Amino acid sequence: MKSVRKGMKLAMLFWALLLGICVQVRAEEPASGGSSSEESALPVCSVRFSGQGLYVYADPSLSGAPTAVLPDTARVQVVLGPMDSIAGIRVCDTGLEGYVDIRYLKRSDAIVEDYDIYTYEEMEEDIRQLQARYPELLRADTAGTSVDGRNLYVLTMGGKNASQHILVHAGIHAREYMNPLLVMEQLEQCLEYYESGSFHGTNYRNLFSDTAVHIIPMVNPDGIALSQFGESALRSPELVEMVRICYVYDTLAGRTDRPYDSYLAHWKANARGVDLNKNFPFGFGIGTSAVQPSYAGYGGLMPFSEPEAASLGAVTLQYRPTIVISYHSMGEVAYWDTSESPYTEINRGFSSYMLSLVPYKRMGSGGASGSYLDWLYSGETPVRSITFETGNTACPLPAGQYPRIWLHHESVLQAAAWYACAGL
Repeated sequence: MKSVRKGMKLAMLFWALLLGICVQVRAEEPASGGSSSEESALPVCSVRFSGQGLYVYADPSLSGAPTAVLPDTARVQVVLGPMDSIAGIRVCDTGLEGYVDIRYLKRSDAIVEDYDIYTYEEMEEDIRQLQARYPELLRADTAGTSVDGRNLYVLTMGGKNASQHILVHAGIHAREYMNPLLVMEQLEQCLEYYESGSFHGTNYRNLFSDTAVHIIPMVNPDGIALSQFGESALRSPELVEMVRICYVYDTLAGRTDRPYDSYLAHWKANARGVDLNKNFPFGFGIGTSAVQPSYAGYGGLMPFSEPEAASLGAVTLQYRPTIVISYHSMGEVAYWDTSESPYTEINRGFSSYMLSLVPYKRMGSGGASGSYLDWLYSGETPVRSITFETGNTACPLPAGQYPRIWLHHESVLQAAAWYACAGL
């Protein structure tokens, strides 16, 4: 019997080594005492987004015939990993063990939840709770306030003395408010598996020890509130009046024929009618579609006139990231270069790697027009960057788009950190 157990241990260790990790192989029968308490300490996850069901495999390569199919809402515990997107699990109440795709699991007591309309207030509360749950792993700072008085948050995960920095930002355009939810959930998953997860054979703790990730989850909180809830979401009467003036201008100029409520739902700018992604210095004023404040396309009176754009610029200059990931919507395409960029060659490899994980269409280079990407590539720090345009329907994206977006982008932070660590 001992020789049989020894053979099983060796087989399990073999599979763990193939995945590039070291695991402690458990005996066929648990030792008496302590195991039940260890099992109960493991967080419970629920299956979601699986459609026809989540397959459970005996093989960690997820090959062969599945041993079970778990419906959405089924409850499991992660007992190993995740290793890239693969996790060893135990099905609650049955004891069945196997391997599944981690993308379909979400911790039952997860903090970041709402994938319909994710609000500034929900984000603030999520930041507070994430800090309370992971006080040693997450730092939250503010880099200024918006024109309507909302905090502009910068969240940092990783080594305090990291030599490399990754910057991720979302929500620079108001109606693209599904992306702040995405980056917040990406962050929570990395924090949740900080001690047990690995990517390409490197555990998360080592992955992020020399590479800090800085996330600006909601660059444009005022515009997002306006797009989600209309003018009543704005605190300043002067800004409400500005929005109404924008509507009159855009209607008379033939830039919109929408009713007022629909016009606001499709808002892209900040609360002063400035398109933040046209408020940066390099190429400022080129190709703007509006000559005064508008729901979209107006670059402002001068570069960095808006506190939200200035805040993003200041964080970029503070950390001088070598990798930047920008989230926009829509079209399931990716931008990775500009015609003026001096960093085309180093970015070609990075963008190719990221697009091997996220199956989006690569777009060509465009000319400068005052965007963040234009300004980023005009700097002296060599930078690898990619802009993901999530969703395959018009913004604001309906809630039904989120499962597909999550499945595509679940490992983006880990992948970027691994690329930075690998020195590619």
